[in-house]
Amino acid sequence: MSRDELEIQYRELVENANSIILRMDMKGDVTYFNRFAQNFFGYRQEEILGENVVGTIVAPADSSGRDLKAMIDDMALHPSSYVSNENENVMRNGTRVWIAWTNKAILDEDGRVREILCIGNDITRLKEAEQEIVKAKEAAEGANKAKSSFLANMSHELRTPLNAIIGFSELMKDESVGPLTGKQKEYLDYVWESGKHLLSLINDILDLSKVEAGKMELELGEFDLKELLKKSFIFISEKAAKHGITLSADVKEGVGPIKADERKVKQVIFNLLSNAMKFTPDGGKIGIDAKKTDKGEILICVWDTGIGIEAKDSHKIFSEFEQVDSEYSRKYAGTGLGMPLSKKFVELHGGKMWFESEGNGKGTRFYFTLPLNIGQK
Repeated sequence: MSRDELEIQYRELVENANSIILRMDMKGDVTYFNRFAQNFFGYRQEEILGENVVGTIVAPADSSGRDLKAMIDDMALHPSSYVSNENENVMRNGTRVWIAWTNKAILDEDGRVREILCIGNDITRLKEAEQEIVKAKEAAEGANKAKSSFLANMSHELRTPLNAIIGFSELMKDESVGPLTGKQKEYLDYVWESGKHLLSLINDILDLSKVEAGKMELELGEFDLKELLKKSFIFISEKAAKHGITLSADVKEGVGPIKADERKVKQVIFNLLSNAMKFTPDGGKIGIDAKKTDKGEILICVWDTGIGIEAKDSHKIFSEFEQVDSEYSRKYAGTGLGMPLSKKFVELHGGKMWFESEGNGKGTRFYFTLPLNIGQK
């Protein structure tokens, strides 16, 4: 095939390509504009050849204010920096479009850049989709902040009258305002217990909303972690004895004074023990193990011989407002906030939380770590 025939074939290929193909000189003037480019931008060849890309298919600035004229000037000086780029372009009718460009410098006989070959594809729909995703993400984040703010405000509003209910029912229970009949005492016990339970749920929601809003701060102080762990069974000892559940603690040497937020650590342990108690049948075992690791942290494990966690439910454990569906979870209703909130408290300390279970009836082991250098960075 002769050179002329090859050139004709090449020209037909370029003319009929389904991509924008153009060439421009070092000033940005168009020297070639294929048929697809003409149809896409709305310029006939005789209208665009010799014209500068800025003012025709490139606006001086894009919608965000980016200086596109400066970009074209810089492309002529540093073509190797623009092998591929995306920028906003403009059609003859004024419609703004996004094009992904592949650019190649064309050299003269002396090796100097003579022209730039540009091949472009319309990515407007892709850009619009990306912008919609960004808007949706921003809207979701805004809604989440609004939700957290609402929960925080509502929790405060609910706690005020609830504390009054708990306080006055406690006064009446103690017969500080007069004697009660046995039935009245029984009913007041229900009111007091329900009020305390409801308050703990509201506190969980308030704490979660604070964490999500980034307003939860650690109140660091030094305390004896070993002592706290050993005393933690007080939370469940009475109920454990009633149900024949054995309690076990194995706290190794090296676990002692630590600098952390004592209230939050106590709440994490309480949540883990409460869960273990909830999901361990009569006659089972619950334990706490703790040791110092060679990574400069304390590893704590709260384990039980309860119903275990099946693989299909593992994703629910640290998900907010979700609970494993079982006869035990249905019996002991809650918000499903205990585990996700505990995980967030541990992570606020710079630690990690995870669990292991071999499945139905095989028990569960919840682990969490507390760095020894909290607050000493």
